[in-house]
This record gives sequence, C-alpha cells and structure tokens, in this order.
Amino acid sequence: MERKHFIAAAAILFAFSIGLVGFYLFASELGDGLEVTMEKNGVEEGEPVYQAPFDYGDSYLASLIMGLIGFAATFGLIFLYMRGSRSLKSDR
Repeated sequence: MERKHFIAAAAILFAFSIGLVGFYLFASELGDGLEVTMEKNGVEEGEPVYQAPFDYGDSYLASLIMGLIGFAATFGLIFLYMRGSRSLKSDR
C-alpha cells in the first residue's frame, strides 16, 4: 500500500472516531424513529429474544473506553496487515 493511501485511511478512521463521539452525545438523548413511534402509540418494548454476551456499559466513560480499545485494536490489525502486505510486495 502506498504511503498516501495509508495516510488517507488513517485520516478517515480518525475523522470517523471523532464523529462517533459527537454522534453518541446526541443519539443517546434523542430516540430513533422506532422509539418515537412506539412512544406516540403507547407501545411498550418487550423482552429481548437474545441477550448479547457483552454489554456496552452503563456509563459514558465505560462506553468511551471500550470504543477506544476497539478502535485501537482495529487500527492495529489493519496496520499490521498493511505492513505485512507491503513487505511481501517488496520481496518480489
């Protein structure tokens, strides 16, 4: 992968991570379309059919830390993959 592509990918990931923080601040307070429609019609949410093995956390700080860990892990894996493919390309 060329350096300019790597820089562009890193910039997109960085912008996305910053945008998610802003999205989370507004999305947590405002309901989505289904929630608003259910509230207007007086429908209660039922019990979930499936419970995920992991929870996103009950606080903003826990969610933020888990998001940062996930972002770092994803970025690290992509970085290692790109370095590996670059070294394979230079061996040829």
